[in-house]
Amino acid sequence: MSSVEQICYTLIAPAAGETVSEMTLKEELESQDFKRKAEALKKIMRLMLNGEKFPNLLMTIIRFVLPCQDHQVKKLLLVFFEIVPKYSSDGKLLPEFILVCDAYRKDLNHPNEYIRGSVLRFLCKLKEPELLEPLM
Repeated sequence: MSSVEQICYTLIAPAAGETVSEMTLKEELESQDFKRKAEALKKIMRLMLNGEKFPNLLMTIIRFVLPCQDHQVKKLLLVFFEIVPKYSSDGKLLPEFILVCDAYRKDLNHPNEYIRGSVLRFLCKLKEPELLEPLM
């Protein structure tokens, strides 16, 4: 996508006195507690919408949060993958998204119809053919 086609988001002010380091977010994402993971994802999305970049956290999210079976975390992940930059600076799709496609392929075959439906809704919003072709 060229810079003209970038999506414009509303700026969301951080909570008063909130300063978050990337290392703290990484520790929260790697925890076993689903609530801590959900809160860390919310912080990351809020900061990303305000213009912060967290390229090192993408693989941590894929490794520790994507396999999570908590419904709230899964919903937050769908929003996260909508807003995260999917292309590198040279315009190529990031290789990490192959893992994301594989996880969503498994979710399309999930026994829970809510998870299948929410993944299908997410896929309808995607405009990147490189992400949709492996799922067909």
